[in-house]
Amino acid sequence: MSAPNLLRWVRIAVSAMLFALLTGGLTSYGSTLPALASWVERIQFMPAVLLFSLSTVIVWVLVTLVFGRIYCSTVCPLGTFQDIFARLPRLGRVSPRYHYHYSRPLTLCRNLSLGLAFAVMVLGVSALISVLDPFGLYSRLCASVLKPLWGMALNLFREPGVVVGAATFAGVMTAVVTLSVIAGLAFRNGRTFCNSICPVGTTLGYVSRWSIFHIDIDTDKCIQCRECEYVCKASCIDLISHVVDGSRCVGCFDCLPVCPNDAIHYTPTRHTLSDPMMRKVGDPLAGSAAGMADTHAGATAPDQFKKNEQ
Repeated sequence: MSAPNLLRWVRIAVSAMLFALLTGGLTSYGSTLPALASWVERIQFMPAVLLFSLSTVIVWVLVTLVFGRIYCSTVCPLGTFQDIFARLPRLGRVSPRYHYHYSRPLTLCRNLSLGLAFAVMVLGVSALISVLDPFGLYSRLCASVLKPLWGMALNLFREPGVVVGAATFAGVMTAVVTLSVIAGLAFRNGRTFCNSICPVGTTLGYVSRWSIFHIDIDTDKCIQCRECEYVCKASCIDLISHVVDGSRCVGCFDCLPVCPNDAIHYTPTRHTLSDPMMRKVGDPLAGSAAGMADTHAGATAPDQFKKNEQ
């Protein structure tokens, strides 16, 4: 297995394991899985902020400064939830209408969401905080929908004595509608929620602009096939300027193994053209076409004028 493929599959394995542990713990009626899920919850970014767990917040900021937004592609349960629905229409031979394409960042929307999250945390409006918190959104789905369903299944087939907790109609509908909208966005456009609405994604996105490791395009090798753009669920690969928007890249590594010419890498370096298109010249006439021609021919302007007259 190639290094790009290995990197991608390690990311998928880690995210799947944490997602399964958390989902199992939040829906289980036993004691083992909830204990494991509580550990996964302790390393979530937004709960750490709300509980003033500075050590967890600082660790994730440092990890993001080094590796980019790998939190969003491995630890965040809502990120994995979106990846599942984003993958459904893209299994096997993918129709061109399901290809991803570069889109400009919705900076205003991201900043408004981040500002709103900060305001509701300061004011202590818990209802709004839970709507903006990606972990809170997914845990509400598990508590209000999945756990009661699992309890009813146990009563029917295995353990009739299980007491199913009651969930309010409003809570169930809020969870179903919210997660359905997010799943629909992921199905069509990938990580739209993460890069436009989620305050955690915006916060870590601003940090990841300065990350040491990042996705970089080798412009000497790029053949403009756009295969990397077609699989970029964050819609952050701009092949016009050959730039990857590090603030929106979620570190999924899906773009690495699809490049047919090994032109895209996860690296601490930034590629420059081996044969620069713009060169510094000493001749003040070099900026004009005539000046360039004279410079290459080794002729002065008067000599060239005489030659033209003849």
